[in-house]
Amino acid sequence: MTESAYIENLKSNNREGFVAIYNKFYTPILYFITRYVKSAELAEEVLADVFVAVWNRRMEFETYDGLRAFLYVAAKNASLNTIRSNKKYSLLEPISDFEHVLITDKDAFSQMVHVELIQSIFEDVNRLPVKQRDVFNLTYLEDKTVEEISELLNMSATAVYANRSRAIQTLRLSLKAKNHVFLLAFSVLIGQ
Repeated sequence: MTESAYIENLKSNNREGFVAIYNKFYTPILYFITRYVKSAELAEEVLADVFVAVWNRRMEFETYDGLRAFLYVAAKNASLNTIRSNKKYSLLEPISDFEHVLITDKDAFSQMVHVELIQSIFEDVNRLPVKQRDVFNLTYLEDKTVEEISELLNMSATAVYANRSRAIQTLRLSLKAKNHVFLLAFSVLIGQ
């Protein structure tokens, strides 16, 4: 779906369009909120409130970037308000203010970029062949040793090394084609 299609579907009261936005932003916004509230359950509540605000204000979004900015800034504000008190909070600021706030709020902007970079990397990881993906995830997400991975996946240490090397090479090529910033983030992620 194109960026403009997200906005068109949202503004036309298309529930499938809203679900597409929800599916696209659910994981990065949840991760973003969790970095503030430190509770998965509380993060889910804040996230639900943010998406309710999106639906209630759907006619106000003019651009995809405006929607994305609203999601991150509203998520940050709602998270901080939740931390400060158990009272309900309001997401009533004008939509047009959110892009400006996101640009000037370096903390929120850098976290948004971090979340989106990681999401992009893991979308590419999920497209790897199964063995490469499994080895990559066990190595970098679960911090398993080569010996542990060999045992878990019933493969030799040489096969683990080969699959990990192929996965890294494939991901580097894919991320380099996207953007050098993605490649840099990936290199930091894997420690190379």
